Amino acid sequence: MEFKYSVSILFSNIGYVFKLILWLAIAALITAGIGAGILIPIWRVLASTTDVSAYIAMIKDQFLQVWQGSINMRAAASDIVDQAILGIRALNKAPGAFAGLIFAAIFVYAVFCFLKGLSFYSLSDIINKLMASNMRFGFASNMALNLRKSAIFSLTRLSISLPIDVAYALISISITLVFYKLIGLFAVPILLIFSVVFLSLRAILFSGWLPRMLYHPEEMSYAAFFRSLVYVKHNFTDLFKAFAIIFTLVYIIVYVCTVPTGGLAVIVIVPMHYFLSRTVELISYYKAKGMSFYTDGSTVVNTVDYGLRPDNQELAYGEYGVDSEDADAPREEKSENSSHSDPED
Repeated sequence: MEFKYSVSILFSNIGYVFKLILWLAIAALITAGIGAGILIPIWRVLASTTDVSAYIAMIKDQFLQVWQGSINMRAAASDIVDQAILGIRALNKAPGAFAGLIFAAIFVYAVFCFLKGLSFYSLSDIINKLMASNMRFGFASNMALNLRKSAIFSLTRLSISLPIDVAYALISISITLVFYKLIGLFAVPILLIFSVVFLSLRAILFSGWLPRMLYHPEEMSYAAFFRSLVYVKHNFTDLFKAFAIIFTLVYIIVYVCTVPTGGLAVIVIVPMHYFLSRTVELISYYKAKGMSFYTDGSTVVNTVDYGLRPDNQELAYGEYGVDSEDADAPREEKSENSSHSDPED
């Protein structure tokens, strides 16, 4: 249910994707300005004291040849990994500057994650209103209206997600460098499977947070996160399926379409991924609460299982009543008696 209906909602409201692209571009430009002021001086020190710039130039040349079609990525992968290993060894010759580069890179990444995360609360609020009442709101106006809540959420989310992201980066680099030496290109599918599983579990961890904040605005951000885990636990399997499909499709589309589209596929697929993720989170919450939602202006989805819906249960009771005397009574009389029964009985 989660993935199927999230795609329907996405294509019914595709205009929000382009607004999200604009915000991500603004966040990237701000981050680039901050990153340039911090990283460039450190890089100049490393370039002047080590041979890392030569290895970086070789890696860039390999990617350029792949982009031009001279060689394929499979042929270039071996040289790229070898040059990356040699580059890391060269950086170890200047440990102080290398450590400064790592911490500066983490800080720049944190800035981008914070700016990117400012859009998540507003995006989730917009999708929630679309699902609940098919009402449309402007992206910029919603961000301005919820700027304080968005900033609090983005900052608290960053405090939890940043250590997880650093751990993911370290494990991914280890898999790439260690397993590649042992099994060659077979390390690539291992890395992809690990990435899909890890990122899906990471997405599930945060999946109930925004819906909880939307429907319980009185709660503090951290309190909403911990209380949201209850809803996530009961729908873990369906959430994992939905996020695993999303991440797998993202990897496939990026791998297949990046070069033919000149990088345009990445620019479009990233905001679509964010929109789908927020929608999956809300659909899971709606399902946990038994609420219905709109997928477009004319389609409403009932999340309650067919046999558990009150209308169907009343229909079944009216047709197959357990009392034999009631079974012979007129259906209208039974409905009237049941409607006037005392609730306390």
